[in-house]
Amino acid sequence: MDLKSKIFLIYGSTASGKSNFAIKLAKKIKGEIINADSMQVYKELKILSARPLPKNYKNIKHHLYGFKSVKKNFSSGDWLKLANKKILDIKKRKKNTYSCGWYWIIL
Repeated sequence: MDLKSKIFLIYGSTASGKSNFAIKLAKKIKGEIINADSMQVYKELKILSARPLPKNYKNIKHHLYGFKSVKKNFSSGDWLKLANKKILDIKKRKKNTYSCGWYWIIL
């Protein structure tokens, strides 16, 4: 990632409004959201992890949500490799990037 990229990390306690804030911000600056919540990567944990609603996926592109089975090993290092690839892809398309859960927002 280039040194001119700006990264916003949205973090806070459970149910504090991180996802809603990230979606509003992404809409405002035409960005995309990258999940950084350790539980929201798992397909089977839709309810327990408070994943954003499907209607939000239509308005803002979301990445790294619900793609991994809980039956498979997945580390924070694995996530970091995937997140970096997503960031580079989004930057190539000249879009802004946000990460949620802990959410990152990259401009």
